[in-house]
Amino acid sequence: MVNKKTTSKKCKCGKSSTCSNCSKVKMVILLKTGYEHLKKDYGNEKKYNPVWYNHLKYNKKPINVLIDEMFRRFEKKGKYSGAANKVNFYDNDTGKLIESKTP
Repeated sequence: MVNKKTTSKKCKCGKSSTCSNCSKVKMVILLKTGYEHLKKDYGNEKKYNPVWYNHLKYNKKPINVLIDEMFRRFEKKGKYSGAANKVNFYDNDTGKLIESKTP
């Protein structure tokens, strides 16, 4: 059975290119000590490591292709690539770790 949530090219939530609900892969950038200024603040007092989601138009591609493309974009984004200890990729449906890469 195919999960329609992860095979759609369009967000069912009304977001544009990426979506925390509809994207197939979630990437978490685990920052080194001393780079707390790059962590995200979501309105409460806690700060979180940056999280990226794959572009919805690529949801039908194989997961390994999505991971490679996301990691390539991560490496081009200078402020994060030198500040990361590790980058973890998760299946956005199950929450299970798919792959972990070291920059």
